[in-house]
Amino acid sequence: MNISGRSFAYPVLCAGGSDYRTSKFTVDYLTSMNGVNSIGLVFDIKPDCPEIERMIADGTAEYIIHLECPTTAFREIVRSNSGHIEYSVSIHRLVGTLEAVALVVLKKDITDFYCGDWDSDYDGMTFELSAGSVLAYQNLDKLRIKSGHASFTDADSIFTVYKKLTDSDEPADVSVDGRGIRIGLSSGDYGMFTALSADDRMRPVLNGTLILPALVWLFEELRQDGGRERYRDSDWYIALTESYAKRGISFENEVFLSEKTSFQLAQEAMELPVTKALGQLPLIMNPAEDEE
Repeated sequence: MNISGRSFAYPVLCAGGSDYRTSKFTVDYLTSMNGVNSIGLVFDIKPDCPEIERMIADGTAEYIIHLECPTTAFREIVRSNSGHIEYSVSIHRLVGTLEAVALVVLKKDITDFYCGDWDSDYDGMTFELSAGSVLAYQNLDKLRIKSGHASFTDADSIFTVYKKLTDSDEPADVSVDGRGIRIGLSSGDYGMFTALSADDRMRPVLNGTLILPALVWLFEELRQDGGRERYRDSDWYIALTESYAKRGISFENEVFLSEKTSFQLAQEAMELPVTKALGQLPLIMNPAEDEE
């Protein structure tokens, strides 16, 4: 959501506006990868207007960051009394672009809104404003989300779960090709997997029971003699290298030079799936507590 072409019946502090003579509303907006699967957002907001700053300090107004992804209908409102705001968004909730607007919004009704820096058109005027009124805003640059971002948290990313052509109970298989990692399940196991996948609460459990061991296998496969040369031109290898690079980490150094075990690497890449799975089990077993 961007604010454009909108007129207000009272002075509003914004970039390119003429309601204030010298005051500025500036926002420094930084983004980075938090782990492999989320985007970290940092906002530093400076209203440079004593009257507005005073209302924020006494709780009459607050900072708001409005985040929106038009493609996925993701929408989030982040509220703060501090001009420094940090927030994290799962990469899975974003496709295409992430739009952001920083605002100062009233939390309470006021009857005598006045600022000495207003344009001369407002000389001698005060305004009665209701809670929710916008005092200042700035549209921020759109963040473009690269399609095909690789992640380890779901079977629908670089992993494919498929049904093996057998009706008998057999162990799960793991294999890899140029595009991704394939997990083969027997007919019964695949039917159970499909049914459980429909419940979002089960995703952390499925990730811990299927994706994590497959990823451990993958790291072990890469560490075999010739593993790097065998797979480095694969789509998934290139995508993972780029994903790690975005958070300042060398994928190849982690896999081939670190002393971490494949089990440790897999857990870090998936952002602690064991912890997530164990934390989800009580909510699944006691749904009434979750509703409360």
